[in-house]
Amino acid sequence: MNKRELNMLANVRFLLSKEVKYLLNEIAPKIINRLSKESIYEHITERGKVKGRIDWQRTISARAAAGNDSSLYVYSRRAQIFDLPENRLFLYIIKHINEKARNFVTEEYLNVTWYSEIDDGEKWREKIDVIASKTNHLLRNPFISKIGHMLELTDKAVDLTKKCRPPHYRELAIIAERLAFCQRSPSFYLKEELDGNILEPLNKDTIFEIAVLFKTINVAIKSGWKEKHVGLIGAALNSISTLVKNDSELRIYYQKLPRDMARISKYGVIMADYGLSEKLRRPDIVLEFINGQRKDFFIIEVKRSKSRDYLVDGTYKLLGYLKDFEQINKGDSTLRGFLVGWSGIPFKEYINNEEVQLFNWDNIKEGLTNILETR
Repeated sequence: MNKRELNMLANVRFLLSKEVKYLLNEIAPKIINRLSKESIYEHITERGKVKGRIDWQRTISARAAAGNDSSLYVYSRRAQIFDLPENRLFLYIIKHINEKARNFVTEEYLNVTWYSEIDDGEKWREKIDVIASKTNHLLRNPFISKIGHMLELTDKAVDLTKKCRPPHYRELAIIAERLAFCQRSPSFYLKEELDGNILEPLNKDTIFEIAVLFKTINVAIKSGWKEKHVGLIGAALNSISTLVKNDSELRIYYQKLPRDMARISKYGVIMADYGLSEKLRRPDIVLEFINGQRKDFFIIEVKRSKSRDYLVDGTYKLLGYLKDFEQINKGDSTLRGFLVGWSGIPFKEYINNEEVQLFNWDNIKEGLTNILETR
């Protein structure tokens, strides 16, 4: 997992934390309604109307400087200043949460599956969408415009906020410390946040897809491939695992398409031509073997079922993918496909160079081994 992906996990976890929920629902309304302020007397120079106590000494000096203009007055007026360290800290945290939340509700993270819910309520992106909306509303408050901006979260700002008399500012300082911990040590923050937690995938179909994915990676490693890179499922990078063996490279994709396949999709061309969709259909798993200029592709379609009807539909869908990307077969490249069901598929020996082959969970290892050991 690279640094960007680690930070992404930590940021999502922070946004969905009980601290941020408490901040937006309890602390922020109290701070906005009772912003910390200081009162000062400012000197105003104006002609005509006087809205405070006249400072005659300053008035005489100002009139003399303006050519003895008798309509000129200098008066003092009480003013309130909101640009204080505790308010700058509040604004920094709200802006940070808003920026991260708006980033995660973009289409880039639409299919992220590494963060899952165990209930039937709002999904994680929907929760973050609400957070983005709430922070947008806070940032539109007119008093916010009177507060200066902090460029970074500093210990000094947190310490000064801890000393504030109102309790909601002291609670804000505690949340600021959690944010600082998340920013500076994302791996330790995640370890602390996830300790004792169990994350369950969205449904059993996802569990089975990921199980087949992990089995594919494990068989590759046992077949002599060495991991070069491992990423997050659903992250911005296309491949979730890159392995090498001799002069060959294997890239494994989950719910993503290799660029070469995306570029020649017949489905994509037809949908774009009729203005029906700009999205491409993506197989569950794709293996891309690279050796010099040669590239070979294997599509793995996963069906968590032993039902004949579902397995037949899965095979038909696999054939559709092979037709969609059939231009891959031109030149030195090849495209083949596997269907993996839970059970119910009669056993057949692996046949080299067969375009479509069907396996069950308990014998997919044989098919994968034949592919991965011979490359």
